[in-house]
Amino acid sequence: MVAQRLAGCPDARRSYTRLAGLKLGHRGRPAERFGGFLEAAPLLFGSVCLPYVMWLTSYLEAPLMVLWKSIVLGIVQGLTEFLPVSSSGHLVVFSGLLKAGSTLAFDVALHFGSLIALVIFFWGDIAGLFRGFLCTFRGKLSHEEARKRNMFWLIVAAIIPSGVIGVMFSATIEKAFASLYVVAAMFLVTAALLFLQYFASTTRTIREVGWKDALAIGIGQVFALLPGLSRSGTTMSVGVYRGLKQEDAAHFSFLMAIPTIAGAAIFKLKDFLQAGMSSGALTEIGTGVVVSVLTSLVAIGLLLKVARKGKMQWFALYCVAAAVFTFAAHYFGFI
Repeated sequence: MVAQRLAGCPDARRSYTRLAGLKLGHRGRPAERFGGFLEAAPLLFGSVCLPYVMWLTSYLEAPLMVLWKSIVLGIVQGLTEFLPVSSSGHLVVFSGLLKAGSTLAFDVALHFGSLIALVIFFWGDIAGLFRGFLCTFRGKLSHEEARKRNMFWLIVAAIIPSGVIGVMFSATIEKAFASLYVVAAMFLVTAALLFLQYFASTTRTIREVGWKDALAIGIGQVFALLPGLSRSGTTMSVGVYRGLKQEDAAHFSFLMAIPTIAGAAIFKLKDFLQAGMSSGALTEIGTGVVVSVLTSLVAIGLLLKVARKGKMQWFALYCVAAAVFTFAAHYFGFI
């Protein structure tokens, strides 16, 4: 429950740790300094290899290969939706590698799959936040009820800036900054944001988040509308710069992601319903939802594990590699 977590209850903390598959690390030990990278390495290695595999198969037109593309693209997008490496940037790069972008049906499936994964992983938090919303309409509240209510409205305040800008200008921003050189530059900005977390003084927990913190994180999410600039990486970094521990900044970022992704899914669903459904869309949607749910759960668990150990700077190395790959591939005409 949110109340227990926000109160710092040891039992709730252990329960949350088991749920996320996390273990407390010991900061400062040489072996631990590379723990985050070693755990993330298989996933990051797969993200690097998948573009090459997809490029080799991009010219095969068999229905089975089309399904294979949907599965692999779903894996990549499901992972990058929550890892701080920018899903929008990877989408632009993969669209170039595959010589075709993902369909509107697949985009809708991806968003709903990611939303389902968040609901599964943070169901206790969602229930607590809903009770906090209901407490808004009551007069006298206990300390825990007031804390739930405040957390609910802090998240609302955090998503308002990106919600307003996203609805009004998201399409314009994506078209204006869809250049692969811009994407490569934003990968580098994401890397810098993640790397600078290493120098931040982090002592505060999620229960200490205030209105200034929420608004600052929300403004950070506005800049993440730029393709190549990671939403989770940006919001987490702003939280860390304001003194939140990495795992608490990640936790707040994920809670913000629930209404953010839900809004994006509804926004795209409107366009999808207007465009209609093609004959093969049902298979594509089903594949996209299943793959997105599974890979999103993996990504959420991995990010929380790395964040608890304070090793987010290892994702910065991947973003630098992604920037170099994107720039070189575009310069030499591969994408």
